[in-house]
Amino acid sequence: MDAKLFTRVVRQAFPGRNSLATAGDRVEGAVLVVVVAVVLLALPISGAVGSEYYAAQSIQSAGERQTRQQVAAVLLEDAPPVSGFVDPDGPVESALVFATWRGPDGKQRQGAVRAAHGRKAGGTVPIWVDQDGVPAGAALTTGGAVVKAVVLAVVLWAGVSAVMLALFLAVRCTHKRLRARRWAVEWERISSDWTAR
Repeated sequence: MDAKLFTRVVRQAFPGRNSLATAGDRVEGAVLVVVVAVVLLALPISGAVGSEYYAAQSIQSAGERQTRQQVAAVLLEDAPPVSGFVDPDGPVESALVFATWRGPDGKQRQGAVRAAHGRKAGGTVPIWVDQDGVPAGAALTTGGAVVKAVVLAVVLWAGVSAVMLALFLAVRCTHKRLRARRWAVEWERISSDWTAR
């Protein structure tokens, strides 16, 4: 931060004995101090919340890795062809297709699975199944738990910061309006004295 800007912010936050400072300036300064304090305090709190969330996600990840596994599902029908233009760098589009796979107990299962458009019957697609052989989402990885926790912490801190910034701007805008109204009234009073001479 530039030294002049820092000095200006400090003077605004602490108008002190400035004879030109009004009660509104002092309120605005007090709100600025509170906003900065809350934003700084929100940083370690957001980190702690993210850490707790990571711990919970790690337990979930360990449980899912023990109860879920990836198996190969054999398609029993063709996946529908791609319709229209497909962006080669875009996401792979998929459709529900009837398939068969073996569960962890070795028993044959059948059901609908997601397969990329254009896949042919007899081809295989990897799917995740739970301990009963029912299709389930992929097991949460440790890296996924870290990303979720970091995103939560950042979003929480950014949310608190945005609310505090909005509060400060609302107070500042209200103070500016009141000051402008006072100046207009004062100018009207003084200008009538000048024009009367």
